[in-house]
Amino acid sequence: MVRFSVHSVDNIDKAFLAFCVEIVLLRMGMPQYEKVVSKLEKDYKTYIPECDKNPQALKQVLQDIFGDSYDDILNEIKVEFGDVGSKKYYTDFIFAMTK
Repeated sequence: MVRFSVHSVDNIDKAFLAFCVEIVLLRMGMPQYEKVVSKLEKDYKTYIPECDKNPQALKQVLQDIFGDSYDDILNEIKVEFGDVGSKKYYTDFIFAMTK
């Protein structure tokens, strides 16, 4: 018998969010992706899958590395969310990234 945790949907949302962010960064190239991962770890002691808890850290790193292209990256992340992007979990994340 398979048992499902009440939190399994939360885990799926968290994994999908991280996947979308990583896909967008990887499209920009492995060196850019590695810069983001390294700076998140060095400056904030966090990783992309943990950025749902601290979106400001990801925002700051993306702005530091990509400057004026930050808004384009955020838009690409929104596009990557697709149909689920209207779910509160994702809209809250995007809202936090725009503050």
